Amino acid sequence: MTRIFINYRRQDSEGYVGRLYDHLAQHFETQDIFMDVDSIPPGADFVETLEKAIAGCDVLIAMIGPQWVDIKDERGERRLDQWNDFVRIEIGSALKQKKVVIPVLVGRARMPTPTELPEDLLLFARRNALELTQQHFAQDVQKLVKVIQDAAPTKQNNKPRANQEMLDQKEAALKQVRLDLVGATESPLYKFRIENRLFPVIGEGSADANIIFIGESPGKNEAEVGRPFIGPSGEILAEMLKSINLKRDDVYVTNIVLDRPPTKREPTLEEIAFYEPFVDRIIDVIQPAVIATLGRFAMQYILKRLDLPEKRQTIGELHGKLIKTRMHYGEIHIVPLYHPAVVLYSASQKVTLQKDFEKLKLFI
Repeated sequence: MTRIFINYRRQDSEGYVGRLYDHLAQHFETQDIFMDVDSIPPGADFVETLEKAIAGCDVLIAMIGPQWVDIKDERGERRLDQWNDFVRIEIGSALKQKKVVIPVLVGRARMPTPTELPEDLLLFARRNALELTQQHFAQDVQKLVKVIQDAAPTKQNNKPRANQEMLDQKEAALKQVRLDLVGATESPLYKFRIENRLFPVIGEGSADANIIFIGESPGKNEAEVGRPFIGPSGEILAEMLKSINLKRDDVYVTNIVLDRPPTKREPTLEEIAFYEPFVDRIIDVIQPAVIATLGRFAMQYILKRLDLPEKRQTIGELHGKLIKTRMHYGEIHIVPLYHPAVVLYSASQKVTLQKDFEKLKLFI
């Protein structure tokens, strides 16, 4: 999946945008191509709203027509110089978030020079542009499609597989994490675990998994046997994995809280903070190419841990999206997903969950 944001001015290049959209729709999903931000409600921070929209995309196409540099508003002031200009905010946000920014020239336009741009757009002048001509529009769009496909996450790499020696080391490291967790008497959930003869639930699966799933916290069934996702939610997870021909043994499944809370409730900040170093160790051992978060708490934990721009967004906005970033061992993608339990409360959400799981095929 590649999410594309088309940035443009109606007075300058609107005639080309519709035509470009139709061509791009032949190569990418229409729901992943955006031309306008939805209506911004009164009282909302419009800059933050635009930044969120850009954060959810992989590529920004900046349409540059012949009037782009000099176009003015009704007061005769240059639009590009105004702090609240939507085009300026969107391009500036994409540059700041290090998104792929592709200038596309139409109507025989030229690229602006640094002296013609406000300070926050200076780096835009250094982007190599692609021109769409009337005579060869279809061929030019094909070049653009190729650029997008090469730059954005449409073809995902799997990490190199560990040899047997490395695999043994990884498995030993995970066992040590479990031993440390067993003896973690300072855990806010340790007393409840001991009193109820429960097990910590570190996780299970391949120590060299390409994909790691992170949920919220183990339930009663999981804590009684020390295995994650074996109840009704686990059955749904197994069904989703099977639908994309992925075996549970090939992935790793864990949670952000590794002991069962006393009641069926949301994880507390204290609990998340305590188990964070253990979860970090698990990720560092496995070094996955993909972290698929299950539910909003796991999503917020990962996005905040990595300090990603998307950390301000909700799971309703981010579910099913591919968020590219880097960890100390290399490139990684975060894929926020609804928790499988959502299907238990709303059967209609199964279709959404299934569609989001389809995105993981890129990594199999």
